[in-house]
Amino acid sequence: MTYFVERGSKPAQSSPEGNPTVGFQPKSDKSSHDESDNHAILNCIFPEDGRLVGTDAIFTSSPNVTPQFPIDAESNTHKRLDIPTPSIYTDERGEIHNIKANDKRINILYTKKGYLRSGDLHPNEQCDFIFSGKVKIWTLQSDGSTKITDYCAHDFISIPRGVPHVFEFVEDTVMAEWWEPPGFQAWFYKPYRDIVNKKIMGEGGRQW
Repeated sequence: MTYFVERGSKPAQSSPEGNPTVGFQPKSDKSSHDESDNHAILNCIFPEDGRLVGTDAIFTSSPNVTPQFPIDAESNTHKRLDIPTPSIYTDERGEIHNIKANDKRINILYTKKGYLRSGDLHPNEQCDFIFSGKVKIWTLQSDGSTKITDYCAHDFISIPRGVPHVFEFVEDTVMAEWWEPPGFQAWFYKPYRDIVNKKIMGEGGRQW
């Protein structure tokens, strides 16, 4: 069982499935309230996972990391099915256009304001380019905390291998994503992925 620490409290042994109580004050604006709920993760620290960030060990040693294609798929609630190229996936959040040029896979994404994507990590570098819109990207740091960085139109983003991350869309956004070296593989990071899924299922959507 992985420990997480709520900022300002003593370490507690607990499952990261539920968010701890945090000091955010509710606001009347729904978008502000949703953002506060999302950012409750800032009050949690995952020191054991932090020590593994950016290393091969995070894929095999963290109980919070689940492979995309586990051997025992039936027991894995965080599985993601294989995605053909070309293809278009649509849900309540928007669209993902999965394309392939030669041996390079490139995704073009349109995502509506207020939604989240990812909650995963990769064994290679993830590259992103924002054509329009604004995005907050959460990344797990080496001390086990979560850092949130703002990006906007025409920004290039590089997420190193083995770093759990989430995309939080502040505006309707169009962006591209690809991986270097080429080849798409993903492992879900449960503390982040649970937040992504909760947002989707809360809107009556499908899990992906």
